[in-house]
Amino acid sequence: MEVILEGPLLRGTLSLRSRRCGKARCRCLQGQLHASWYLVQRDGGRLRQLCIPKQLQPLVQAAIKRYQEIRTLSEKLSQIAWSRLESARALPSRRRSARGRGEAA
Repeated sequence: MEVILEGPLLRGTLSLRSRRCGKARCRCLQGQLHASWYLVQRDGGRLRQLCIPKQLQPLVQAAIKRYQEIRTLSEKLSQIAWSRLESARALPSRRRSARGRGEAA
């Protein structure tokens, strides 16, 4: 639960994109490309992208990390529940007597 209380959760990936702007006198024409961070995620089969300002990049990265931690914890909890269910099914079942079910003897 501590992970949730630390801040927001974000599903996705931060991707660094480099590109040329096309201006005639820009440094990017000599190979010093412009870099931008994008939050990328799939939503209903469609790719969503959102440009993230440099000052927000650490906050977004932390939110992505929290989401991944929650996902890992959820998977572990699911595995524990699965194991417990398998163990419970392996126990011999107790049959109740006809009297215990409310039928007349």
